Amino acid sequence: MIKIKNLSVNFGEQEILQNIDLTIKEDQITVIVGQSGTGKSVLMKCIEGLIEPSAGSIIIDEKDLFTLNKLQKNEVRKKMAMLFQGSALLDSLNVYQNVALPIIEHRDIPEKDVLKEVIEKLELVGLKDVLTKMPSELSGGMKKRVALARAIIMKPKYIIYDEPTTGLDPIIAEEISNLILKLQKQYKVASIIITHDMNCIRKLKGHIAMIHDKKIIFDGTFNDFNNDTRKIIREFVK
Repeated sequence: MIKIKNLSVNFGEQEILQNIDLTIKEDQITVIVGQSGTGKSVLMKCIEGLIEPSAGSIIIDEKDLFTLNKLQKNEVRKKMAMLFQGSALLDSLNVYQNVALPIIEHRDIPEKDVLKEVIEKLELVGLKDVLTKMPSELSGGMKKRVALARAIIMKPKYIIYDEPTTGLDPIIAEEISNLILKLQKQYKVASIIITHDMNCIRKLKGHIAMIHDKKIIFDGTFNDFNNDTRKIIREFVK
């Protein structure tokens, strides 16, 4: 479980987030929504330990992330995986090398076992026969799938998705949303989705947290979010 308590983030004199409280439960999809520039990505980077808050805490599995030393923090971060908005595949590596990278970096297992893990994860995301392809040979949707295979290769407890459907056509975007649901069901992970795509939000129907004007203004179920009468939420939902 991830507990965010009284979290505030300032960049110099600019306040980005103010007194954020949010609980991210295990085995649950949590969708963090809001218009562009509201601080969603900053909150995501705090959860990953990449940005240290000005105040407050992030407690992951009962460990306060920003009170840990570097080694301890890295151990906690190994529980998390990230699907980047632009996929973030390494252009100089082929698909196999990209997906295998976390295992090669963090586990000492025979190459044949690495290959088996990579093939298994690629098949899980609906890809095969792409091991030797370079990122430049892949479509946008295929890049997302390869990046997702890489994200799950270490069997993380938490997966963070940064705008997973942005830049994709509606059909591919729906396929990615379906894949998120499939992985959620199969791996029982805590899925944290950062998005402003209402089609994705409607598909996932997770627990919704909306950021507006530096604060969380809604924290509840999708149905309650969809029926909320406040103007800012109605403008977002429409």
